[in-house]
Amino acid sequence: MQTLLEWEYLKALSVIVVGSLILLLVNIILKRRIRKMEAKKQEGKKTINLNFMRFFQKIAVPLAFLGLLTVAVEMVAFDDQIQKIVKISFSIIMTFIIVRSLNKTLELAFSRYFDHDWANHDREKNLRPLLSLIKFIFWIIGIIFLMANLGLDVSTALAGLGVGGIAVAIAAQGILGDLFSYLVIFFDKPFELGDFIVFGDKAGVVERIGIKSIRIRVLSGELMIIANSDLTAARVHNYKQMLRRRVVFKIGVLYETPAEKLEKIPTIIKDIIGSVQTIEGVICDRSHFFAFGDFSLNFETVYYVPTNDYNIYMDTQQEIYLKLVRAFKEEGIEFAYPTQLVYTKAGASKPVETEVVPPPQITK
Repeated sequence: MQTLLEWEYLKALSVIVVGSLILLLVNIILKRRIRKMEAKKQEGKKTINLNFMRFFQKIAVPLAFLGLLTVAVEMVAFDDQIQKIVKISFSIIMTFIIVRSLNKTLELAFSRYFDHDWANHDREKNLRPLLSLIKFIFWIIGIIFLMANLGLDVSTALAGLGVGGIAVAIAAQGILGDLFSYLVIFFDKPFELGDFIVFGDKAGVVERIGIKSIRIRVLSGELMIIANSDLTAARVHNYKQMLRRRVVFKIGVLYETPAEKLEKIPTIIKDIIGSVQTIEGVICDRSHFFAFGDFSLNFETVYYVPTNDYNIYMDTQQEIYLKLVRAFKEEGIEFAYPTQLVYTKAGASKPVETEVVPPPQITK
């Protein structure tokens, strides 16, 4: 007690107590101010220097406390035993505050960038796992520096980490492969959140891209979780990046159709495609009489729909087909259906026409 009552100890203690109270008061004021500004931001009102206030509250105040603690420690000459305890305690506090301040600075920079209207907010969700990984690396580096400041043999620890890292890498090849696949997806951007993709026999919308796995909402409704490495190794069709959809359809008419009506069919189809009302900009590329089928004269048509929306594409196709049925009915053109001619051997003079009914199709 006599030692603690000495002037230099009292002076250092008063610096810590008074300074801590002031910083605590500043922290409370900043917290209240930030809450009010965040409430205004949620209401759609403009806020000035919100990130600046967060910087002071989360970074500047802890660093000021570290500086205050440094000044107080320098004011007192401790004996050897107490000096060792003070050094260890100060090193731990300093490491914690510095690493935390670096992580908070990274978070604020991240938030400030994506606060802009022009920022891609889907990419923000992709970056979150990478941000957590960087923060974890900062803590590892901070612990290594702390060990060095405490006089421990860091080289031995690093060598042990190296050997242990090799063992962990061998045991966790799949996890590391998924991590590198995540980096490939992040930088190469084969798909992003909200994209409709098809891979293998599966198709769905990307809902989340994580460090280890990707979550895809498939068409049947369930959530499919697939490893990053499996998806990067597969052939992926990204329909979100489709600027327009190329559609090919074929129709067949009866062999008994007159030649003059066959000549009209491409024109009829082109006029129908040109009059589509579901969406503007539908373009007919070509329509031709292209093959003699087993029981029909076949026409092939190619047109483009300027959208990647599947529902709009189906509505467009439905409109074209319905108009085609009406136009053929008006022109007296009949669609062909599977038929075959059977001739009897006992001198039958008239062939018998029979209908071939195709087997039922099983749809998924």
